[in-house]
Amino acid sequence: MLIRRLSTRTFLAGLFGLMLLLSACGSVSGGSGPSSTLTAGQVLQKALTTMQHLKTVHLDLSLTENLQMQSQETATPSSQSSSLPGNLAISIQGSGDEVFPDQASAQLKVSVPGLGSNLQLNEILQDGKVYIQNKQGQWYVLEQSSLSGSSSFLGAVNSDQYTRLLALAQKAQLTDHGDQTLHGQSLRHISVTFGRDALKELLTSFEQLPSGLSQSDIQRIAQATTLRQAGLDLWIDEQNFYVHEMNLKMNIDLDANKLLQSTATTGNSGMSGVLGIQVNATVDYSQFNQPFTIKAPTNATPTDNPQTIFQQ
Repeated sequence: MLIRRLSTRTFLAGLFGLMLLLSACGSVSGGSGPSSTLTAGQVLQKALTTMQHLKTVHLDLSLTENLQMQSQETATPSSQSSSLPGNLAISIQGSGDEVFPDQASAQLKVSVPGLGSNLQLNEILQDGKVYIQNKQGQWYVLEQSSLSGSSSFLGAVNSDQYTRLLALAQKAQLTDHGDQTLHGQSLRHISVTFGRDALKELLTSFEQLPSGLSQSDIQRIAQATTLRQAGLDLWIDEQNFYVHEMNLKMNIDLDANKLLQSTATTGNSGMSGVLGIQVNATVDYSQFNQPFTIKAPTNATPTDNPQTIFQQ
């Protein structure tokens, strides 16, 4: 299970896997008000339907997370325990292609304290298998079911995670900025302000749980998090209703005590306090429904242990 036998390093890895699920702007000019008779809510509904029925899409991602441990004085020191570092900065830059419903590829540059700096990662998902290329260029192949959320970075460029935000947005406060120019194209700009319950709704909305997470894990994460502020900016074309860009900004608090209290080894974890998390994720979509093929490498080495890939 994701939260069992947590050391500082595995806690951060698991947290990073979670944030990939949430992580759901270019230069903008102008603003002439709505040019169509559709309301912002109607545009969102059409965009949700369109994005849910894509056959293929390309994504470019920029994600930054700043983590700050608050109330560290509440941690109980122990010779067998370790507390979380005071401040951490996580970043992902990358791109990916998806062929729905079950093929994807991603090329990412990742910086995660405790896991590595400027890691170059290539991953491919095909036929229920995940192919991962390490820094030496060697490809490995694993069953998708054997990977936890913290072992695979494909979630960062999984459009389904971000499409869920569109569904939540329909119940949130909307601000319609009308038509604006983004990357040389006139698009409808809509801002979304989420309520405090949006994060819990997102976490509990999965019909199929992310690999490595049980329903009890999801419930515990939801109970341990407090959403302080969350906003989403969307740029949508009103011809095909594609989302061309979304920018998510979110501040949440993660209570380590609540997250760990029901695990079998809580007493040995030595971690407590509240972790403040600031997320800024920008996703650019392009090449909608254009034909392309994702090819798996033929020389991949089979393994059932993800750690062997990155220990090379």
